[in-house]
Amino acid sequence: MRAIRSAGLCLLAAMATGAVVSSAATAEPVFLTKAVVTEGSKIPFAATLGPAFLEGSQSKSKISCQGGTGQGEVTGPKAVSNDITTFTGCETNGLKCESGATEGVIVTKTLRGVLGGLTTTLPGVRLFSQSAGRGGPLAEFECGGGIAKVLVTGSVIGSLSGAAGSGPADGKLLTSGKLTFAEAGGIQKYTKFVEGEAGSEQLTATINGTAELSGQSVVATLKTVPAGWGMGVTK
Repeated sequence: MRAIRSAGLCLLAAMATGAVVSSAATAEPVFLTKAVVTEGSKIPFAATLGPAFLEGSQSKSKISCQGGTGQGEVTGPKAVSNDITTFTGCETNGLKCESGATEGVIVTKTLRGVLGGLTTTLPGVRLFSQSAGRGGPLAEFECGGGIAKVLVTGSVIGSLSGAAGSGPADGKLLTSGKLTFAEAGGIQKYTKFVEGEAGSEQLTATINGTAELSGQSVVATLKTVPAGWGMGVTK
């Protein structure tokens, strides 16, 4: 059962979904097209996920998904909304995991994202529950036909590729970008932004009532829809 423990988190990679975009730089990073994205915008993006795994910080067991897809919208200079990811080929120790009727397929809750700085030159996106906020549910599913009931909560931060410049004048627009979630020993590489926010957070998977901090590893390739939007992100 400990091997199943990390199962919940692998899916979150998808949430990587929520971060296609920009390239430029200010004290705090922002999304841009030919101008900084304004509040209330709806710029759609799609994500393609590579192989993913989630590792338990105590059990060190892993669950894996073969890939997946996602979609969402950039809705402001630092905001991503309506982010939903579908993971495929999900299992742990030969036990298939699913959130609905299709074996091996996990669909996340609707997620929101916030852009922030991981370093002075590297931006990232924090993903969390759109309805409940940070600490709320990200996904809920079963493995092994109900042997393990999994609830994934918290938030997760990934780094964004392609950052450049400080604004539309010197920023670089991209046709695609990558959102990377990295971990070691079940602990996420990035757990907070550098802009002075209080506290840090990562993923927790509760399996049949037992909770464990877990780390997610996955790379999502992000593209605007249509690609002609030409998104970027500042440093």
